Amino acid sequence: MKFFLMLAATILGVLLGMWPTIRRGRPAWWKALAIVAVIGTIVLSLAPPTAGTLTDAIIVARAQPNSVVPVLVTVTDVSNVPDSTQTYSATVHDARTTDHVATLYFSSLVKSAIDEIGGRPTVVHVRRLDSDLAFHAEAIGPSDPFLTLPYIPGLEERARIMYYHVPMSWVALVLYIVAMVESIIYLRKRRPEADRLAASAASVGTLYTILATLTGAVWAKYNWGAYWNWDPKQTSIFLTMLIYAAYFVLRSSIDDAATRARLSAVYAIVASVAVPFLFFILPRLMPGLHPGSSDDTTAGPMLSLKSDTLNPTKQVIFSLSLFAFSLVAFWLVNLRFRLGQLEHVEREEAQP
Repeated sequence: MKFFLMLAATILGVLLGMWPTIRRGRPAWWKALAIVAVIGTIVLSLAPPTAGTLTDAIIVARAQPNSVVPVLVTVTDVSNVPDSTQTYSATVHDARTTDHVATLYFSSLVKSAIDEIGGRPTVVHVRRLDSDLAFHAEAIGPSDPFLTLPYIPGLEERARIMYYHVPMSWVALVLYIVAMVESIIYLRKRRPEADRLAASAASVGTLYTILATLTGAVWAKYNWGAYWNWDPKQTSIFLTMLIYAAYFVLRSSIDDAATRARLSAVYAIVASVAVPFLFFILPRLMPGLHPGSSDDTTAGPMLSLKSDTLNPTKQVIFSLSLFAFSLVAFWLVNLRFRLGQLEHVEREEAQP
């Protein structure tokens, strides 16, 4: 199901991105769809609170004692702890299942918030005490949330960047493939429009590669301790940027349009063969920090064959993100191509 959603979202985004033709302006409904998809991705990836289960809190506490974990629970049967006027206890269980029942302790300040909740499911930031059946409430989050994002031990809130970093890198690969296809068309039919479209796709693909690198660097800073670690994945994406930087240097260094288009097409075809190797193969052949490296026990949450490596909620949001970023990418390609067409017409008119 996970791969079906991601593949369907990508294919739909590419087909709509090129419909009815990428060489013409986008209709109003198409633009509205792209904007709605982007807004939906931003809202669903940033607005919902992160919440796990009591089991997550136990797992994290065993590795990091006194850690605080947000969990989605239902609190009932509030009572005062004997011999204490400032401490209260209550029965608490996971809101998604009643299998795990424990005791929750909290102060009088937290009690007022719990009283207002009235037994509704709520996000509580808990700390495990001396057993798996006793927790202390450190803070109260939103009650009865419409949607919660699953808690991932070790990533917590930082996991939200996944909805931006990964789709950008995947869509960049799609755009490099489009550049390769249009380059082949140019070599076969010598259509200047194909050359301009290949250059447009490569430029937007490089933009997406840069954004993927920047978002990955931010993630690395808070997970690996530094923005840049020369991890195989980081090294591969850096090499990709150098390859396509050379592509644009080549285009800018040749004045004759036909020669520029022919050499650029050959270069784009060769570069597109190297990109999948750099993106997916090389990082998995070498040990590294990135998920899916050779010394990692999994293929990473995206490419793992296990269905439970990506929560269903994350699957839907991630698929929407792929769709949204695909539409935006082809919208940018369309604008860049049409701008190139206008520049070409102006040059033609300027010639005596």
